[in-house]
Amino acid sequence: MNPGDAQLRAQSELQSGESLRWTGTADPTRAAIGGIPVSLFGIPFAGFALFWINGAYHATGHLTRRPDAFGSAFSVFPLFALPFLFIGLRMVLAPLWAYLQGRNTVYAVTNQRVLVITGSGTRAVRSFTPRDIVFVEHRERPDGSGDILIRTNAIERTNNRTSEITVGLYGVPNVKEVAQQVMTLHTERPAA
Repeated sequence: MNPGDAQLRAQSELQSGESLRWTGTADPTRAAIGGIPVSLFGIPFAGFALFWINGAYHATGHLTRRPDAFGSAFSVFPLFALPFLFIGLRMVLAPLWAYLQGRNTVYAVTNQRVLVITGSGTRAVRSFTPRDIVFVEHRERPDGSGDILIRTNAIERTNNRTSEITVGLYGVPNVKEVAQQVMTLHTERPAA
């Protein structure tokens, strides 16, 4: 996505009295690199599912030739591994999905909030006001690009754990400047 399209997409999400300070797009390659660890774990996961399907097929193959209901019941046994195969394939393809999503991700910093806009046809907009921002960290690469991590006070509950939600702006070309704008927005928050 070119910078002009990114700016138009961000402007279409502005509220009254809000002005853009910065817009940018995600670097899809950086997003894909972030998916590599998941992909590496997905290879043995999908491989085991294929092994299970193959082993179950061959182990129950002689039973399925029986004319009674007992034998035909075992014909579906290899299919029990299909959900695990699909999950494993999704994990193996994680870098591709991250790359495709990164191509349609726009980041914006306004005078009132930080926006993360994803999708092309159907858009999802995540908005973070100064009150939501707890901590801002940036990681800079030698070329001046990098990632900005924004820890928010939003809480995600999974099982018996709670964790703060961290939002990432990945592959930002001028990371120091943008991180400074997010920090400025964070320090300008009104008193509670």
